[in-house]
Amino acid sequence: MAGGYRFLDHMTDAVVEAHGSTLEEAFVQGARGLVDTMVDLDTVRPVMEVKIEAEGHDLESLLFDWLDRVMLLMVADGIVLSEFSVKIQKLDGGNYLLKGAAKGEKIDLARHRYKVEIKAITYHEMLVRQEKGRVTIRFLMDL
Repeated sequence: MAGGYRFLDHMTDAVVEAHGSTLEEAFVQGARGLVDTMVDLDTVRPVMEVKIEAEGHDLESLLFDWLDRVMLLMVADGIVLSEFSVKIQKLDGGNYLLKGAAKGEKIDLARHRYKVEIKAITYHEMLVRQEKGRVTIRFLMDL
């Protein structure tokens, strides 16, 4: 995968900027950045798979729903994720549908090196920018 993510400076919250050569790759990298905010991503083994669906009326709301669902799996279900695959489809009427799969395992605080609690994904500073051969996304997480 040619994409990646980085953490941007912010006074009180966490901001992730992710990129990829496709929209799907950027969304995958965004999810990896979200998980890496909470736990050490390198310690997560892909031993179980979960399906994730997200919807949105535009790409920003789709990104929000996708990230929110990934975060809820970690916070509510205690599942940390390390590998993601997504397919994004534009529906009739202009809405978007994301069908994804993620691999990970039940959280083990002794092994996963918990970093920080994410309270919420926000729309503040959210960005989905598509350019020729590169897609960049940016989002802020309330800590």
